[in-house]
Parts: sequence; structure tokens; C-alpha cells
Amino acid sequence: MADPTSVDEWWSLVKQHEAAAKMLCDNRDAAKMGYDHAALAVECALKALIWHRERFNVRPSREERPELYSHNLRQLKDAAEIKVKHSDASAACWFVVLQWDRGQYYDPKRMPRKVARAMVDAAFGDVGVVTWVRKQIFRK
Repeated sequence: MADPTSVDEWWSLVKQHEAAAKMLCDNRDAAKMGYDHAALAVECALKALIWHRERFNVRPSREERPELYSHNLRQLKDAAEIKVKHSDASAACWFVVLQWDRGQYYDPKRMPRKVARAMVDAAFGDVGVVTWVRKQIFRK
């Protein structure tokens, strides 16, 4: 299995998860998958930001940086040294995405589409988390 080793490779995964999330979140039977893809896009975006800030050119070992092997968005936010204030425009978006838990993926119950759409908006909206991370990495 090839793991991402660069910002561009992480960002490629962000775009794939974003496309899947947007397609699935309005589907009554697959809304939960859209929710999960949006959260996975956030995970990949945070890892891209860490790679960008720390200028990694090789993947650190699990022993050196165990938090980089996590699916825990709170741990990844902290590893990226992101501080969110209540007054930040994206604060509500961070609150939404940080509720995600990888274990939710295995819940067989349907998810309401409005919940999935809220996650997609929190990730990719105008003040969404992925939108914010994109601006940090790709400033132009």
C-alpha cells in the first residue's frame, strides 16, 4: 500500500474525498458515507498542512510521530498547532468536524441527510475547515 508522502499526494486524497462527500450527502441511503468522506477529507487536509509546515520529504515513522498515524481530528489539529478562537469565522465549522469519530463509520443506521450536509458544509463551505487549510497551504 502506498501512503502519501507529500503535500500534493495528501491534497489529491482531499479532492477525492470532497468529490465523494458532495455526491453522497444528498443520497438517502448513502448520506452517512458522504459524512465520512467529508471527515476523511478534513483528516487528509490536516495531514497535508502538517507536511507543509514541517517540510517533510519522507513519512516519519510511527514511533517518531504516532499522532500522524491517527484518524483523530482533534489530535491532528493539535499536531498542526491550530488554535481556534470562539470568535474565528470558522469556529462553528471546527466544532462540527471535531465531532467525527472514525468508529461511527461502522454504525449501520442511516444518517439524516441534513446531518451529512452540515458536515460537508463545515468541511468545504466558504469558512469550512478544508477551505481554511487550503488557504494556509496554497496562499497566492
